[in-house]
Amino acid sequence: MFSNGRKTIAVLAEAIADEVSMSLCRGVINEAQKRGYNVAVFSCYGNYGNNPEYYKGDRQIFELPPYELLDGIILMLDTIQDTKTRDDILKYAQTRCRCPIISVRENIEGANNMLVDNRTCMEPIIRHFVETHHFTRLAFMAGPKDRWDSQERLDCFLRIMKEHDLPVGERQIFHGNFWKNMGKPACDWFLAAEQPPQAIICANDYMASSIASELINRGYDIPKDICVSGYDGLIDTLYFSPSITTVGVPFERMGIKAVEVIDAKQDNPSNCENYYFDTLTFPRESCGCLRIHDRQVITTRRNWYEKSLADQNRQIQFNFLSIHLGECTSIDQIAAKVPNYIYNIPGFRDYCVCLSKDLENQESFTDYLPEMEVRIAICNGQSKGSVRIPFERNELLPSDVTSEECQAWYFAPIHFENRTFGYEATQFHNTDVTANLYLGWTTNISNAIQDVLLHHKMYKLISELEYMYNRDALTGMYNRRGYETWAGQLLSEAKEKKLPFFLAIIDLDGMKQINDKYGHVEGDFALKKVRDAIWNTCGNTKTNARTGGDEFIIFDADLTEKQAVRHLENIEDFLERFNKCKEKPYEVHASTGYMYQVPGENDTLETYIQRSDELMYKHKIENKRRRNELLR
Repeated sequence: MFSNGRKTIAVLAEAIADEVSMSLCRGVINEAQKRGYNVAVFSCYGNYGNNPEYYKGDRQIFELPPYELLDGIILMLDTIQDTKTRDDILKYAQTRCRCPIISVRENIEGANNMLVDNRTCMEPIIRHFVETHHFTRLAFMAGPKDRWDSQERLDCFLRIMKEHDLPVGERQIFHGNFWKNMGKPACDWFLAAEQPPQAIICANDYMASSIASELINRGYDIPKDICVSGYDGLIDTLYFSPSITTVGVPFERMGIKAVEVIDAKQDNPSNCENYYFDTLTFPRESCGCLRIHDRQVITTRRNWYEKSLADQNRQIQFNFLSIHLGECTSIDQIAAKVPNYIYNIPGFRDYCVCLSKDLENQESFTDYLPEMEVRIAICNGQSKGSVRIPFERNELLPSDVTSEECQAWYFAPIHFENRTFGYEATQFHNTDVTANLYLGWTTNISNAIQDVLLHHKMYKLISELEYMYNRDALTGMYNRRGYETWAGQLLSEAKEKKLPFFLAIIDLDGMKQINDKYGHVEGDFALKKVRDAIWNTCGNTKTNARTGGDEFIIFDADLTEKQAVRHLENIEDFLERFNKCKEKPYEVHASTGYMYQVPGENDTLETYIQRSDELMYKHKIENKRRRNELLR
C-alpha cells in the first residue's frame, strides 16, 4: 500500500477536523512514524442538513479502505451519527480485516477498546461542585437515552448525589444529544424548577457551551448565578467566555496506545483487551475557580481571534475559488486553478484528487472503480500540472505521489449527491497542523467536477443531436443540411485562397426498378452499396453526402483534377467488382458528373450542382444505352 512496502494503519471517523479526532490522529501518526507504519485516515463530513442522497455519496469513503490488506484499524464509531454506517464499518472490520482492531470510546466485542470508565470519569467534577463549592442543587444534562456512555455518566451523577444525601428531582435531569443545539430546551427545563440549580453539569463540552450561551442570553451571570461544566476537555472550552470548567480525556494518549497495541499484536490480532485511561479535571471561570486573566485563557483567546481572522479570509478565498472553478469545462482546467488556492489549507504538503478511471465517460457513479487515476497532484507544494496517473484502487495512491518514508494521508470523498467521483488525499507537514480538511474546499472541487461532467454530457448530447440533424439516417453520410454546411465552408475557403473546388454528383441507376421488383429493403441495400463505394474512395469524411433519394455528392478543395477523376473511376470499379460477385439478383450501377475549377466571385454551390447534374444525366443516358447493347 502507498507503494512503499510499509505496513499501514487505517483510522475511520466522521468530521475528522473536530478537536477530538484531531488529537487522536496526532497521537496515532506520531507513534506510527516512530514505528515505521503508514497511516491512512478515512473521513467524511457527516449528514448535516439531513440530506440522505448527499450522505450516500459522503459515506462511500468507508467503502474505500482495502480492509483485507490493512495491518491495523482504528475505529471512532461514536463520531458517526448514522447507525447504518456505523454498523457497516463494524461489519467490514470484523469480517474482512485480518489485523488488530482498535475501538476508541466504544466497547466492542472482538476489538481492543481504548476507554474511559464512564462510571467514574465524571466523579471528580461532580465532587468538585459538592465538596469544594458546597453546592446542594445540581442539575445534569445527559446525552441521548439510548447511548450507553450517556447512561453511565448519568449513573455516576446519581451515585454521587445519593452518597451526599442530595435530592434529585425531575427537573434536575435533562437528556440532550451531545451537540450544540439543545441549550434552550435544557434551560427551559432546568429553570422551571422551584429553585434554579446552582450548577449545571453537562455530559460533554458541546452541550456545556450551549447551556452557558443560553444562560448568558437570559441575563444570568456565570458563575455568580449558575455554574456550568462540561466533559471532553476541548480547546473550545477555553475560547468561550467565561472559559468552561471541564474534564479532559487524553485522546492523543489513546492514539499512541492504539498504535502500540497494533504493533504488539501483529502476530496475534485476535487477542483483545480493554485499556482504560484516566481523565483530568480543569476547573475554570464557569465555576469561579480560574482567574479571568489566566495566561492560558488569554493566549487561547488570542489564538482564537487570529484563527477567526484566518477563517474569514479562507471563506473569501473559497468563494473566489468557486467563481473560478465555475469557468472550468474540463478537469485539466480545474487542475490549473487549484494551485492558486491550495495554500488556504494551512500546513498541507501534498494534495491529490483521485478519480475513477476515464470518469468523463462513466455512466455509473455508485462506487470507486478498481482502476483509479490521479488527475490533480501537488507534491511538496509544487503542482505537477495536468496529469493522468493510473493506479490500482487498493494502493490508495500511486508511487508517483508517495515516497519511501512513512506516509500519513487523509482521504475525503469527492461526490455530488450520491454520485461518487473519487476522493481527495491530503498529507500535512507535521501533526501540529494535521487534519485541516474543509467542507467548503471539498464541496467546491466536487461541484466543479459535477459541472465538468454535465458540460461533457451536454457537449456529447449536442454532438449527437448535431450528428442526427446533419446525417442521413440510412447511410450515415451527411444529409442536405450537412452538405450545405460543410460544402459551403469549403467553397468559401476555395474562393478566398483561389483554389480549385471539386464537386461531383453520383446517382444510383435504376433504383425504382430495384424497389419495384425486389422491394425497398433491396433498394436500401443498393443505396448503401453506393455509399460503400464512395467511402472506399473518399473515406467517412465531411466531403460526401446523400442529398436525395438516389443522389450522392462528393466535394473537396484539396485535389488535383486527376485525383478527382480517379475518385469517380474508383467508385465505378468498386461497383463493378461487387456486380461480378453475383451476390444479388440485380446489379448496382451509378452515373456521375462533376465540375472542377477555381470558383469565381459569383459561383455558388448551385453553379457546381447544375453543371455536374448536366454531365451526370449525359453519363446516365450513355450507361443505359451501353447496358442495353450488352443485353442484346
